Amino acid sequence: MSNSFSFNAIDMDDYGLVVTGVNLPLTQLAANIQLRDRSYAFDSFRPPIIIEVTVNVVAASYTTLLTYLSSIREKLNWRVDKQLIFDNLSTRYWMARFDNLNGMFSGPTMWDGSIVFICTDPAAYSTTAVSTTHNIDADPKTVTETPVGNDYIYPVYTLTAKEDLGAITLKLENVTTDEEIQWKGTLNTDDYITVNVATWLVSKNGVADMGDVSGQFPRLLFNVANSIKVTDLWDSVTGTLNIAYRNRYL
Repeated sequence: MSNSFSFNAIDMDDYGLVVTGVNLPLTQLAANIQLRDRSYAFDSFRPPIIIEVTVNVVAASYTTLLTYLSSIREKLNWRVDKQLIFDNLSTRYWMARFDNLNGMFSGPTMWDGSIVFICTDPAAYSTTAVSTTHNIDADPKTVTETPVGNDYIYPVYTLTAKEDLGAITLKLENVTTDEEIQWKGTLNTDDYITVNVATWLVSKNGVADMGDVSGQFPRLLFNVANSIKVTDLWDSVTGTLNIAYRNRYL
């Protein structure tokens, strides 16, 4: 298989495209922000990156080459972010948006040029998702989660009650990053609270429930053991905490 890439799960190798080079700039560090803003800033303080891919497209005939180029434009021409995965780095993807395609014919069956993508989110994500379920059998209960990568991770936490707990103040804290969020309400058996750190949304049983939420959305720090503390999810029956995320790379 030649060195190519896929975009929106479409393999560009199917259209004779071969990657000859990738200009992938290093990501700038986040700007300083106020402590009170840190849970609500995240990637907005990291500028987008531009990925420029030099390519050639080869076909058996001039007619086929024109068909390939037309198909490539069609498959890339989305106005929303899609997954970009390079063959030689298939364990990661970027959420990228096609910007432009430029080049020239270097022969009757070959086209040389470049394709430019813009990534509003500069991080690359692991193509493998992590989902870990921890038992909550004490109050409070602290569990450990150790991601990898080299950037903060924005997980989805799902806390499930396995007994009627009544009116509680549910606390979810990452002791390692000193970030804690609180939700007040009533939980019955099998009710679940979802804390989506990336979208700053807390929901109950799949429905947004932000009426009595306070604190900071707890991220995960990379390459260390994060101590995640849960309070008020247990009385006598074991509840659960699921932590789902993808490792991030800058």
